[in-house]
Amino acid sequence: MAVPRGSPSACLLWILLLWGGGGGCHAQRAGCKSVQYDLVFLLDTSSSVGKEDFEKVRQWVANLVDTFEVGPDHTRVGVVRYSDRPTTAFELGHFRSREEVKAAARRITYYGGNTNTGDALRYITSRSFSAQAGGRPGNRAFKQVAILLTDGRSQDLVLDAAAAAHAAGIRIFAVGVGAALKEELDEIASEPKSAHVFHVSDFNAIDKIRGKLRRRLCEKFRSLSKEDAGAKNGMMLYGDDAAWL
Repeated sequence: MAVPRGSPSACLLWILLLWGGGGGCHAQRAGCKSVQYDLVFLLDTSSSVGKEDFEKVRQWVANLVDTFEVGPDHTRVGVVRYSDRPTTAFELGHFRSREEVKAAARRITYYGGNTNTGDALRYITSRSFSAQAGGRPGNRAFKQVAILLTDGRSQDLVLDAAAAAHAAGIRIFAVGVGAALKEELDEIASEPKSAHVFHVSDFNAIDKIRGKLRRRLCEKFRSLSKEDAGAKNGMMLYGDDAAWL
């Protein structure tokens, strides 16, 4: 049935079409304007990933970057890839716009090799968030966040390296694919684990968690004082438990 032009129903239909027609990313970014990060993606490029699946990882990174206002005075994005050893694909602040970062993400080189996740965690803790790498350490307005994606068991130990990263103030999300071990993801991720650990069956499914990960990334958070933490013991709170600023 045709809807008469100018009627209330037609106006409502037009608004809904505008909202659905590409407005989703804009709406998501609007919700993330108040959170600004030094954000580093830590990507497993070991042989078990493979070139075809790593292409999906590249696109996944580009899609997540679309969440943020990217720029020198907003969120800065860097990428580190690792296998036998970690290497920087591009540093924080190297690119000055969202589109530049997305284009660079689609060009990240795949290497192959072993899976030395502990070494990669030590690398980002000591280098990737430094002022020399374009980070803003010591500036409380810009939180340090790492998103690690891996598809298997690390061939070195991760617990001490992850603890050092947490102690340095780095909030870590751990995304596991396929054979990645939940116990190891728990060792890597920040507290609470339920908000920072994700697992999917294969690389075809990584985009399915993008919405939930975006929501976690867009949340404001703070450290609770001893007085208002209560049973939480002063941990960082997120999501349904978050103390909103």
